Amino acid sequence: MSTITLKTPEQIELITKAGAILSDCLSFLSSQVQPGITGLQIDKLGDDFVQSFGATAACKGYGGFPNGICISVNSGAVHCIPNSTPFQPGDVVKLDMVVDYKGWKADSALTVLVPPIRPQVQQLVQNTYSAMRDGIRAALEGNTVQDVSRAIYAARNESGVIQAFTGHGIGSSIHEGPAIPSIPVKERNATLVSGMVLCIEPIFCIGEPNIYHKKGEWNTWMLTGLPVAHFEHTIVVNPAGQPPTILTKRNNEII
Repeated sequence: MSTITLKTPEQIELITKAGAILSDCLSFLSSQVQPGITGLQIDKLGDDFVQSFGATAACKGYGGFPNGICISVNSGAVHCIPNSTPFQPGDVVKLDMVVDYKGWKADSALTVLVPPIRPQVQQLVQNTYSAMRDGIRAALEGNTVQDVSRAIYAARNESGVIQAFTGHGIGSSIHEGPAIPSIPVKERNATLVSGMVLCIEPIFCIGEPNIYHKKGEWNTWMLTGLPVAHFEHTIVVNPAGQPPTILTKRNNEII
């Protein structure tokens, strides 16, 4: 994770534009997730959507990733490559995308449930979304990364917390400092300052949070074979006394 950089108002304006495009794109893509549609079809729709607004899907080519969006289904935890397997009733589909607008990036993820929805999965999704919401609310100037991590972790309820992946800063690069774990970590305790642009990103699971992936591959899976939920928003830390601005908020989402 690179150094922490504060963004200028001009840079934040470009990240805000990237966030607005990404928000609209994920709202559209989530409406297209249904039985019979494939991850590759969703990926193509996303690529075309952002390009129509003069932006690009920043994941494509990042570290060799072949597509514009990560699509992880059911026990797929994170960073899974879209494939040609059609979605099925009951699937838990995570869409994770980064948009680049004129060199500046925004990152967001959501979980889409294909009916019928099992109560245990619905609770997992609710816990994960609440954790993202509470983490965002704690991202205040003068607070620390640990304050955000504590807020995320406190909302886990009975969900497993995947610790191998964290939230992060973002800007001209997809991953910048600071790392923002979903569980308090002593070494991760930077103070939040106005001008930081951060991605708050809990990834929770049903059962034990043990993951595996093959060396050199992107796809990451749960050893339990049980579902994962993932939510993420890009935010700006504002001056003291002001809540953060959410740059990737969708439609009438209230956080």
